[in-house]
Amino acid sequence: MENLAFEKSKDDPPLYEETSFSGNGYGNGEHRAVRPSVVSAFGHDTLDRVPSIDFYRNPGSVSGHRAIRPSLQELHEVFQKNGDLDIPDTVDDGEGSDVLQSDDIEAIAPPENSAGVVKFGWIKGVLVRCMLNIWGVMLFIRLSWVFGQAGVGLGIIIILLSCVVTTLTCLSMSAICTNGVVRGGGAYYLISRSLGPEFGGSIGLIFAFANAVAVAMYVVGFSETVVDLLKVNNAIMVDEMNDIRIIGCITVVLLLGISVAGMEWEAKDPQGAIPIGTLLAILITGLTYLGIALCVSATVVRDATGNRNDTIAPGASCNFSIACDFGYDFSACGATKCQYGLMNNFQVMTMVSGFGPLITAGTFSATISSALASLVSAPKVFQALCKDNIYKALYFFAKGHGKNNEPIRGYVLTFIIAVAFILIAELNVIAPIISNFFLASYALINFSCFHASYAKSPGQLSL
Repeated sequence: MENLAFEKSKDDPPLYEETSFSGNGYGNGEHRAVRPSVVSAFGHDTLDRVPSIDFYRNPGSVSGHRAIRPSLQELHEVFQKNGDLDIPDTVDDGEGSDVLQSDDIEAIAPPENSAGVVKFGWIKGVLVRCMLNIWGVMLFIRLSWVFGQAGVGLGIIIILLSCVVTTLTCLSMSAICTNGVVRGGGAYYLISRSLGPEFGGSIGLIFAFANAVAVAMYVVGFSETVVDLLKVNNAIMVDEMNDIRIIGCITVVLLLGISVAGMEWEAKDPQGAIPIGTLLAILITGLTYLGIALCVSATVVRDATGNRNDTIAPGASCNFSIACDFGYDFSACGATKCQYGLMNNFQVMTMVSGFGPLITAGTFSATISSALASLVSAPKVFQALCKDNIYKALYFFAKGHGKNNEPIRGYVLTFIIAVAFILIAELNVIAPIISNFFLASYALINFSCFHASYAKSPGQLSL
């Protein structure tokens, strides 16, 4: 008997007809009995329907019809309006369909007008951009300092561990991106559409903030190099710290203008381009880091006074340092801070190179390109996160502007975060912060992929 006190409303679970299992493809003629006690307590039968192939989309259909399912944004609107979901069961491939114009519906997008959108292959679209991002401030300004602090042996281990972490994360991302449609939103879109918003939301928020802080790190690295040039030419404006702040703020304003007026681009066949392009970029840049670090470590001592007359007196005992083996006495660096050597001079690569200005130009191009990439990436990821309305307080940043749906509000937020960290003007302070955020996002990506594989998720591809 049904509970008379039970009041039905729009929010109640639906009442399903009790039909034979044969209607769902089992063909055994069995019938599921309705439990009166359950109906009396809850007002409906709590057993779920047996899965049917009709409930799933068919992206590989060649008949001209594809089953689609609503996006997170559309589902949120249903609950907000307390109405019914207005979305067709199938969609034609014809030009008259406007259902697939949303970036969020899980179906194969129809051929779109690609005017203004530049499509790159896996080399220009993935490989080159990954290498530009990895060949950043750390390679030109801090790699020599790392090897001066850790030594050659531990320095090599640091680079190898970094390659292991990035390779594992790349494999996880490859398993995820080959599991569905890849569109704007970076790591957040891939993970939220493959593994669910609970994983994607946490990763997307951390990843967007890490990219915003990365803008500050690259800009401070650029400003630090400019200030070193000003110091050599006795052209310091205020002092070194404030000069970094001034140059950094001016630089990030210019980069913001370039980002807002930038162009739209995407990779051809991202499911295949992302794995091969990223893995090859890790291999090439890892070998580059090792080669440059070994060359610099073999030619520069840890501490040096910069005075060629600081030589070992004839007959004096050597203090078992590398400089002493070459006939120099830099023992004064133990009492006072020296300005030269791996541990003191961040522009060592300029000194040991065959043509110093070429290294300076490389530093400028690497830091500016990496800062620009992060300044574009952070708002895009944040906009995709806000569109799904997972964090309702952040929905304000979901609105886009222009034909490319540019996240202007996200650009402004990223700009504010970047300026706040630029004002720190200490690269050694900013670097650990960004490292922790990126490591946290990498850990969540790897864990989410492991969780989907361990749980034997039907839609998850295993490595």
